Amino acid sequence: MNTPNKISLTRLFFAILMVTVYSLNFIPESSSFAPKIPTTDFNWIDITSACIFIIGSITDAIDGKIARKRNLITDLGKFIDPLADKFLVDAAFILLATRKGMGDTFYIYPFLVVLFVGRDIAVDGLRMIANSKNRVLAANIYGKIKTVMEMIIIPVIFLSGFPFNYLLKINGFDYSFILTNVIAGLTLLMSWISGSIYFKENIDVLREEKK
Repeated sequence: MNTPNKISLTRLFFAILMVTVYSLNFIPESSSFAPKIPTTDFNWIDITSACIFIIGSITDAIDGKIARKRNLITDLGKFIDPLADKFLVDAAFILLATRKGMGDTFYIYPFLVVLFVGRDIAVDGLRMIANSKNRVLAANIYGKIKTVMEMIIIPVIFLSGFPFNYLLKINGFDYSFILTNVIAGLTLLMSWISGSIYFKENIDVLREEKK
């Protein structure tokens, strides 16, 4: 197994670790060992989860760069890399769909998460078929913008809108959930645009070959 593939596996490990750590929040009476940090609405579990996500995201840029520079692109890498990417991001979104702020407001509405995951399943299915026919789905600018926006919004939601929660607190009520959902919505838009381009440019791979 080459270096890029090992890094991709590391990202998969970080994704599992993030899920495990964040799940500590669901333990009854978790506030006893993970109290909120003063003047904030997050605890050490949330900070740790955000840091794990950020580190995992950094490995995504590293393994791809090494693979292209050293010409170490393999079939195993084509499988592991997108799997690790989607598992890290989609797992984070699913976890954060449970996170609520003041007045039971969602920092990211669950229906947005469903659309994120649905898009990724569709694109990954197309990618698998394309790879079986020795086709590579080239990244487009919308997909790159989407990735950058995900790397920004997910840690912010892990930290309950920090630092925007200080700027958007009006009369004691935190309105940062509006900003996080707007950014999540724009990210979803970029996600679906990039997905549509993938299908438009590679729709022929779905056609049955004549025997």
